[in-house]
Amino acid sequence: MTDEVMNVPEVELPENPVGAAAPEECEEERKPRFSEMNKTELLDALRAIVEGEKATCHHEAQAIKGAYFALRSKETMSELDAFVEAGGKPEEFVSTPDEGEAEMRDLLARFRDIRAAWLEADRNTREANLAKKQEILASLKEIAADIDNVGVNFQKFQDLQKQFKEKSDIPDTAVTGIWKEFQTVVELFYDQLKMNKELRDLDFKKNLEVKRQLVEQAKELAANEDVVDAINRLMILHNEWRETGPVAKEFREPIWEEFREASAVVRKKHQDYFEKRKADEAANEAAKEQLCAEAEEIVAALPDSYVAWDETTKKVIDLQARWKEVGFASRKANNALYSRFRAACDSFFKAKADYFHKMKEEYNENLRRKEELCVKAEALASEPKIGEAVEAVQRLRDEWKKIGSAGRRHSDEVWNRFSIACNAVFERRKSENGDRRKEENANLETKRGIIARLRELPLDGDRKQLLQDVRALQEQWNATGHVPFKLKDALRGEYREICDKIYGSLDERQTRNSMKRFEQKVEDIKDDDAKVRKERDFLQRQLEAKRNDLKTYHNNMGFFNVKSSAGNSMLKDLERKIKQIEQDIDQIQQKLKML
Repeated sequence: MTDEVMNVPEVELPENPVGAAAPEECEEERKPRFSEMNKTELLDALRAIVEGEKATCHHEAQAIKGAYFALRSKETMSELDAFVEAGGKPEEFVSTPDEGEAEMRDLLARFRDIRAAWLEADRNTREANLAKKQEILASLKEIAADIDNVGVNFQKFQDLQKQFKEKSDIPDTAVTGIWKEFQTVVELFYDQLKMNKELRDLDFKKNLEVKRQLVEQAKELAANEDVVDAINRLMILHNEWRETGPVAKEFREPIWEEFREASAVVRKKHQDYFEKRKADEAANEAAKEQLCAEAEEIVAALPDSYVAWDETTKKVIDLQARWKEVGFASRKANNALYSRFRAACDSFFKAKADYFHKMKEEYNENLRRKEELCVKAEALASEPKIGEAVEAVQRLRDEWKKIGSAGRRHSDEVWNRFSIACNAVFERRKSENGDRRKEENANLETKRGIIARLRELPLDGDRKQLLQDVRALQEQWNATGHVPFKLKDALRGEYREICDKIYGSLDERQTRNSMKRFEQKVEDIKDDDAKVRKERDFLQRQLEAKRNDLKTYHNNMGFFNVKSSAGNSMLKDLERKIKQIEQDIDQIQQKLKML
């Protein structure tokens, strides 16, 4: 498997200043759902932000980045699935380069620079605003302290209040303190102001109306499903609350308490959301650690046979499928876990490739040595001294037994060639001496012993060991010479019967296991119509291929000469293969019915 698409490029974008107001220019841009756009639309959206130098659109840029690389990941995983279905090996898969990815990275980098410059300018502006507010605050304190001239300075005091509010953006660490200080000075001024009570009450009433509107807006935020947007809007409301003047003493605590409670609901919802996401990420991290451990456990105990490699490969591919179903862990752990999991998978597939390459070399060497023995055995057919020829054949057969397998593809063919050459020498010997009956009787006892040993094999034992035992006895059977002619057919029928029984038992076990696995697979995909259709199409193609193979084998049966022993043996093998194909067709049809 190639999981390279699971790595989203990390282009860090500067965050909004803590407590900063949500920028007006991005209010409308938050409405589009970037997860529903294609890659071209996402590139256009990000390009518009960069070219417009909209430094405040940080969340939109992050959402575009996530949506784009999620689409890229899905595309590559689809290519991998198609590549594997076409017969390709997962470790050889290389995804198609994405033409838009380079532009996406460039746009993100440009936005980062624009954003960084804006943040620097914003910090400088906030520091300047803070200095100005402190200067204004000092003037307000002087006026409030001048009790005798409080009425005279009323207009000047209000002008300074207005100037103070206009410099709204200051460093977040200073917001609470300076506004508390401002509110204290303003409340002191009004408490000491000797002026018309109606004017003051009118101002208090106006401020109370504003604050009641802020309370209602804060309560409405509780219904906002976008908790991030809700908390940002709540910060804006708190800034507006600070900028609003005081209210009558009897309303100050109640109206603030109502606003504080509404704010607490929004903050609690925001906190719950991130706690839940943190819990989900922790669960995903645990699941991915378990998958890593399972993959590493497989790598620590690699198979040592073709069958075992095939079974283990299915386990690894299943682990990869389960990995794709698990959601993201925390950013800190996700990339490390992915690197760990991929390293284990890559190690397994490399070891598998090395093993099959080594076995191929061994098979080729064994085939070369066996072909050399075939040439020597065929040359002995013209050896004048039959006794020496038979001894030489026996030596060749002993040497043959010491050579390992030549692979499933060539084993039967090279063995038939060698057996025919050896049998030709034995046939000459039989024709040249009168001891043929004695040898045939000895062969008869040997073959009866082979049949007895075949009957003793446990049909419910280990499949791999059972196949090795059966093939060893079959090779011994094929190496054994002729038996009395009148017993030949009966003996061979008995031999064929027990062999068919063994292979039938193995095929039946394999069929049951295959159907159980398919039942589980159907259960897993039953709610996904696309996967069901894909599996049905695959089975239809298999069924058509099997039917073509069956037709070919039926046509080939007419070409065999059943009068010869070799022709009769090959015909039996062909009949067994036809039976197997018919069973395969029946199994595929059962699977189609299940779908």
